[in-house]
Amino acid sequence: MQSFGKTMRNSLPAIGLGLISAFGLAGVMAVAAPAAIAQQPQVKAKKEFVDNFNLAQAALVAKNYPEAVAKANAAQPHAADNQQKCVLDQIRAASYFAQKQHALVIAAAESAMSLGCLTPDQQKNYKQMLAGAYAETGNADKAMQLTKEFIDQYGGDPTQLAYVARDALGKGQYDDAVKFAERAIEQLQKDGKPPNATYYNIILNAHQKTNNLDEYYKTLERVAPLLNSETYWRPLIERAKREPKFKAQEAQLDIYRTLSTAGVKLNPNEQREMAELALSRGMSIESEQVFDPLFKAGTLGGATDQNAERNKKLYATAQQEAKADKSGGLAQSEKEAATKPTGEVYAITGESYLGAGDYAKAAELIQKGLDKGSLEPGVADLIRLRLGIAQYKAGQKDVARKTWSEIRGDNGSAWLAKVWTAISKT
Repeated sequence: MQSFGKTMRNSLPAIGLGLISAFGLAGVMAVAAPAAIAQQPQVKAKKEFVDNFNLAQAALVAKNYPEAVAKANAAQPHAADNQQKCVLDQIRAASYFAQKQHALVIAAAESAMSLGCLTPDQQKNYKQMLAGAYAETGNADKAMQLTKEFIDQYGGDPTQLAYVARDALGKGQYDDAVKFAERAIEQLQKDGKPPNATYYNIILNAHQKTNNLDEYYKTLERVAPLLNSETYWRPLIERAKREPKFKAQEAQLDIYRTLSTAGVKLNPNEQREMAELALSRGMSIESEQVFDPLFKAGTLGGATDQNAERNKKLYATAQQEAKADKSGGLAQSEKEAATKPTGEVYAITGESYLGAGDYAKAAELIQKGLDKGSLEPGVADLIRLRLGIAQYKAGQKDVARKTWSEIRGDNGSAWLAKVWTAISKT
């Protein structure tokens, strides 16, 4: 028999990793000017070298890369020392880089680095460029080795850190995958750049592989408000259904409301179920609003609807009851609520106003229901969740967050309260 944790892991939705390139080849730094050669008077540059070097440099600036390489090669036999050889390698490396001739980039760059004449900034640039070039030629191991050395020496940029994280994930080194992805995210934030979905996806996949569901959902909670995407909102919200005391008849409608508010597109079957749940709970105005577009599009009640007659009757009932509620039915329910021994009728009437879009009235009546009390603890938490929703939609975000913070129920209410708090931060 499968464990609960394993069952949960296997049913988690797949989160795509996206692509991470060889962290982007860095631009080759400018080659040394002839003046740098003149600084070593003990080694005089030959005229043949200077003439060809100047032509090579001019061709490079003009983006005539084959000509730049040809003139650098012509100058090579006349190079008198390592510095003169080095500037020719730099011209070749820059030209090959521009033409995406990665194997030749490697040869020219490694030659320049071996000559010991690059400045510290040039050394850093070439190390970064070499790692990318090795990756482009398919030598992933060498690229990874150089990338890790670069990160150890210089700290690395977000893309380099994510490149290492992605490699660690593929090798089953899940702790390293999380560590480097988190560093990539941290560096991205320091650089003031927008969040990158791929970095978070690495973390999500690592936690999923190790069945670390607490961290998996914590990561969803972090990333959903940042990227505001269905990819993250849907699994985060639907996690509420895994709560021990979750009951669809009591809380599934709240899940659909949460999905809709988060911008998750409900499929027609989900919309139909949402409308039916609202109707069964006495939320006829909300039910009618959800049914309307389905019937107008012919999705329900049309030629392709196998349950057309049934659905038409439900829609007609929703319309009839919604009309009655709008014409004084809700006001009458409010009066009746005052005579009831518990706050349930107040809460249900307030929830109806919530579905109808009258958020201030909804908050008022739901609060009255809670104040009157005599409610089951789990029911009270779901009512408190809806109170926070009404407050949030009425523009009282801070008040709503305080309301949600007080919910402890394990029937989906506390989880959805956490999600609504995240939604309020978007």
